[in-house]
Amino acid sequence: SSNGQLPPHLWSDHKQLTISVQACAQKATSVLSSLGFSSVVRNGYFSYGNLRDNRAAVKCIENQGGSFVYFAVAGSNKESVEKLRNEIAWKF
Repeated sequence: SSNGQLPPHLWSDHKQLTISVQACAQKATSVLSSLGFSSVVRNGYFSYGNLRDNRAAVKCIENQGGSFVYFAVAGSNKESVEKLRNEIAWKF
């Protein structure tokens, strides 16, 4: 890029859950908060927050009587982005 900065790393994953989409959305905000994310915002079934120079987004979608959760973490450091993505996955 012209400003000399590398693009951020982006790691994502998804899971099918047996809980309602409402419960998934509540869990998403509690997962981000428990990992130390700040400025955690929930907008319907979409939650996001910041941790140091990383940003995470979690989206819950109603699916087959349960819910589908998609989560992504972006940031400049590959190791911390991967670690945070894995920690979010484990907590779901």
